[in-house]
Amino acid sequence: MKLYIAGGCSEHGRNCFLVKSKYVRFLVDCGKMKENPDTPYPELTRRQIEKAEYLFLTHCHTDHTGALLWLYERGFRGRVCASAETFRRIPGQIRNALVLEELGEAGEKITLSDRFSLVWGRSGHCIGSVWLHFYINRKSILFSGDYSEESHVYRCDPIRDREADAAVLDAAYGTDPEDAAFHRERLLACMDRLQKEKAAMLFPIPLDGRGNDLMQILTERGIPVYAQEPVRRAAGHFPEERFWLQDTLADRVNEGTLQSTEELMTAVMEGGPLPEGPFGALLVDSQLWDRKNCEFAERFLELGGRIVLTGKQDPASFARALRDDGRAEAQRITAHQTEAEMLALKEKNRFRVTVPYHSRQVLSGNGPDVRILRVGDTLKF
Repeated sequence: MKLYIAGGCSEHGRNCFLVKSKYVRFLVDCGKMKENPDTPYPELTRRQIEKAEYLFLTHCHTDHTGALLWLYERGFRGRVCASAETFRRIPGQIRNALVLEELGEAGEKITLSDRFSLVWGRSGHCIGSVWLHFYINRKSILFSGDYSEESHVYRCDPIRDREADAAVLDAAYGTDPEDAAFHRERLLACMDRLQKEKAAMLFPIPLDGRGNDLMQILTERGIPVYAQEPVRRAAGHFPEERFWLQDTLADRVNEGTLQSTEELMTAVMEGGPLPEGPFGALLVDSQLWDRKNCEFAERFLELGGRIVLTGKQDPASFARALRDDGRAEAQRITAHQTEAEMLALKEKNRFRVTVPYHSRQVLSGNGPDVRILRVGDTLKF
């Protein structure tokens, strides 16, 4: 059995893995890297793509699904398997799709063919995000996907007491010495401080993920929320979304009570003042790439507002420039693991070899059973 790293190890983005055996060949994720326009797609040959029988998607984010059309253009004709919520959040319609929830429940062993089966569980990263444990004849390999047991809002089925010949585990926060509990307390203290200051707060966010965490935190404190239309609809109001949420947002946030970020932006850019705080405005552009969003962020600051960044910033982004200039505050909403948390997860299971992924930082490895791999490497197990 072989694991080929097509992307995502010792780098951040284009997560993609190819598992090869004499019984089945399949891909896990097919991400596109935004940070390096010269090599945005996975390192896969046409032959590797054409021979893949399945593509399993752990969740909807672009660094895990952005190369899907690219795969089809290069000859992929296998079946795509993901949660129903992941399919609902990626563009286009996939024919002959395999929906995880229709194949079997979380934690249940699902047979795909004579010598190929899997178990899936919720990974705590966003709506629809999963971890996957594959069984191929007498071997097995586990992929954590983007994984967190510490989300403010998303449910996680903890990976425990699982035995695998290889495991590919999220270590996106790299060598950060502070754990999820530290960042949770730091974020909540920041929110309390800004609320006391009656601050107008702007939160650049991705479309799926941290917006729900922020709505949960803000509404728990009675702070009014401005959100863009896709975020207002993604507040847990669909029955199928409730399976993925710890404390259903729909029970706390009524879509009709969420105010419009679009209307706020229009009023401010036409010369109006900021509404009286405290309030939190969610803006779907986590890195502030869009020119109009950058202009709005500048105006928001000029009017006395505060910008809070809750994820990683691309080195070339306007969000990163604001942080480096001291004009934006950085507070983490935990959505991944550090290397130390990844190693602690490893110790709660029985993995013969563990492969960290999703971090460009130089990781220690910490033992002969942890392999630090790079794109193009192959692990035999």
